[in-house]
Amino acid sequence: MSISARSIAVGLGVGWAVAVLVTLTTMGNPVDAWCYYGFDSANPWNPDGCFLYSPPVALVMDAIRTVMPFDVFYTLLRSAEMFVLVVVAGPAIGLTLFIPAVAIELNAVNINLLIVGAVLIGFRHPWAWAFIILTKVTPGVGLLWFAVRKEWRHLAIALAATLGLAGLSVVVAPELWRQYIAGLGVTGDSSIFVIGWRLPLAALLVVWGARGNHRWALMVVVFLALPRWYYLSPVLLVGLFPLVRLARPIRLPVMPRLPHAARLGRPQPAAATSDGLTARAPSS
Repeated sequence: MSISARSIAVGLGVGWAVAVLVTLTTMGNPVDAWCYYGFDSANPWNPDGCFLYSPPVALVMDAIRTVMPFDVFYTLLRSAEMFVLVVVAGPAIGLTLFIPAVAIELNAVNINLLIVGAVLIGFRHPWAWAFIILTKVTPGVGLLWFAVRKEWRHLAIALAATLGLAGLSVVVAPELWRQYIAGLGVTGDSSIFVIGWRLPLAALLVVWGARGNHRWALMVVVFLALPRWYYLSPVLLVGLFPLVRLARPIRLPVMPRLPHAARLGRPQPAAATSDGLTARAPSS
């Protein structure tokens, strides 16, 4: 794609993204954002509710609720997700918005696109994994990437950031952790896509990907390791856009170029033979 065509694609895509964002702000249904914002502080992990994240997230959301109303919160969160999508998809952003999982994600205002951003950032800044682990937990299997590659410093940073935030929340509100641990697994997953078989598959894939430096595999690992799969879960796979390099199209064999005179139908000039004599072109 030429620079001009790429620029046109990005410009049209960003314009369409803004239009979608404005439309969803006035007509969307941010049901997932309400799960984060509207939970009961006294009993965040009530089986009748939909708040499933760890105590550090609960504490952050309690602070957010004191400084902004719900409409401001979900608008900012949806805008952040759209920003990540634009950066990740690049010139394909316009087409990406027509993917059902992407549309559902932006409408419901989940955090899966933020997780995509955290995975990509995590290659260089592993502290970003704290966000992934403290929200979805099981995708933390992706830290095997650093262990297999013996990137011990990156692994230590990721673990330190996660344990540091978790430890701080234990000091601030130890009762939340007791409620959280008691609430884990209360609501079972009745689908055939249970985490029990997806998590070992994710572990095998991350080991294979780390050994071969296949970065795209880590994004698939996080998708496989989600605690539950919903209609919007495949949105994580848009994170493959900057990680997968497609092979160049197969080049068709090119016919050798004929001498200019032959192409014009003119007689070719005489050529010297090996014995030094001049060979004339045959007469018509």
